[in-house]
Amino acid sequence: MIRRAVLTLALMLFATPLAAQTPGTAPVGETFTVASPLMGKDRELNVLLPDGYEAGAARYPVIYILDGGQAQDFPTYAAMIRQAARDGQMQPVIVVGVASEDRQNELTERARDRQIITRWPSHGQSERFRQFLTDEVKPWVETRYRTDGEDAVLGESAAALFIVEAFLEQPTLFDRYLAISPSLWWDREALSKRAAGLLAAHPAGDRLLLLSIADEGGQMQSGLNRLMLALDRAGPQGLHWRYEPRHDLEHSTIYQAVAPLFVREAFPVTETPAP
Repeated sequence: MIRRAVLTLALMLFATPLAAQTPGTAPVGETFTVASPLMGKDRELNVLLPDGYEAGAARYPVIYILDGGQAQDFPTYAAMIRQAARDGQMQPVIVVGVASEDRQNELTERARDRQIITRWPSHGQSERFRQFLTDEVKPWVETRYRTDGEDAVLGESAAALFIVEAFLEQPTLFDRYLAISPSLWWDREALSKRAAGLLAAHPAGDRLLLLSIADEGGQMQSGLNRLMLALDRAGPQGLHWRYEPRHDLEHSTIYQAVAPLFVREAFPVTETPAP
């Protein structure tokens, strides 16, 4: 019965991206169709530039949104980030949404669990998706826009699982990793069980990892607990990480409360020294 309950929760978490939780959200920013040899097809990227970008010469950090299609999370997150910057709560940033097409294929590593293999036969190409971000998306953004070399990646659920995996497997891909309710139940918590060994090989460097979880409990929570224990014991020099539990919230609502906190913490307003 416990096994069946865990699988039922898993199906619920993967069944619907955030876009279905925010129907009718108007498009935000500009949409591009970019050829991707790695993914074997054209891909959707969405970009929202900070206020005043066109009139100035300043450079800006970048926040990459996973599940970042116009029919997914991008309009909600981008509008929230833009408003926070306008209110002086965070630095102005360039927001880039990377749309997902097959979330299980792109956001998960290959599983050994037979139920996962049967349910999602196309799953398990997260390494290719990381290469897509590394070799195609980030160079496209950095060539086209005035970036300042600092960036973050933000996502929830399966996207947050991918963010944790990217942090562990390729820690220099981003500077700041913002993971909301990561689906660490995946493949019987396999990623969290490898966390200590992966962290031991991390290079020193100034990186930020922010983690949160709602009321999911079960393998979602135990996987996250194991990850945090590994971070406590083997976190590399220069890593700053923080856990923001929100057990009062549900999987479908946690992003509304936590995403604004995480982006403000990732890119706080810096005071200009007095002349």
